Amino acid sequence: MDGEIQEMLQDEEMRERFIERMIDQYNQQILWLAYTYVKDHALAEELTQDVFLTCYHKIDTFRNDSSIRTWLYRITINKCKDKLRKKKIRAFLPFESQKQENLAVEEHHPESITFQSMEDQVLSERVLALPTKFKEVIFMHYFDDMKIREIADVLNVKVNTVKTRLNRGRKMLKSMYEEGSE
Repeated sequence: MDGEIQEMLQDEEMRERFIERMIDQYNQQILWLAYTYVKDHALAEELTQDVFLTCYHKIDTFRNDSSIRTWLYRITINKCKDKLRKKKIRAFLPFESQKQENLAVEEHHPESITFQSMEDQVLSERVLALPTKFKEVIFMHYFDDMKIREIADVLNVKVNTVKTRLNRGRKMLKSMYEEGSE
């Protein structure tokens, strides 16, 4: 891949084709990851576009230490955290009320297709309700089939930290289900 990236740096057309491939391959995953942070469809779309724009402009900084997907996830997480910090958004909109407000508009949005394809809407709502550090590892591991080592690389934490967060996140989900069935 190193040679391919170096070649792209010198050929604008190849760089654009490479980014188009990245968008085709990772757009939905990046959009969903951004949404898990900001819980706002329009903002998640804006952040997704910003991630790919950053990728386009900074592809020369990709050191090939990880996969492109890991690099894109790291950019996404950083952009989401920056956006939340800058706007001081600490309390997210409740998923249910947002869903009701946007019901008519959401039918044709890519993110609504992602949610509709999930087998269990209740599970997605509960995952979104988790604190960020648990939500992100659950999303990456179960919804995006990432290995624990990849998640550790994306989040820049130790493998055992990812394992602990997965375990605690699962326990929190189990607790939510038990509370919901009472």
